[in-house]
Amino acid sequence: MVVFHSLTQDTRAVLRANGLDPDSVAALIRHALAEDLMGGVDVTSVATIPADQRSTATFGSREVGVVSGLGVAAAVIEIVCGEQASK
Repeated sequence: MVVFHSLTQDTRAVLRANGLDPDSVAALIRHALAEDLMGGVDVTSVATIPADQRSTATFGSREVGVVSGLGVAAAVIEIVCGEQASK
């Protein structure tokens, strides 16, 4: 069973600054994840990633100054992993 976490105030502010409604974004993320997991787990992830795995990701752009969707990416990470994951 997947536990969904809440968005931090910082991420909510970033989403609002980008013209997005944080509650709508969070609802869409939860819906997409629930549909994808169908109440279970992602079997590929469970089979290939240790449960205690900690990772770092770098988001970049193809061109200088062009980055889109980082607020939504942060929202997905927070909802899945909790507040500490986005720091």
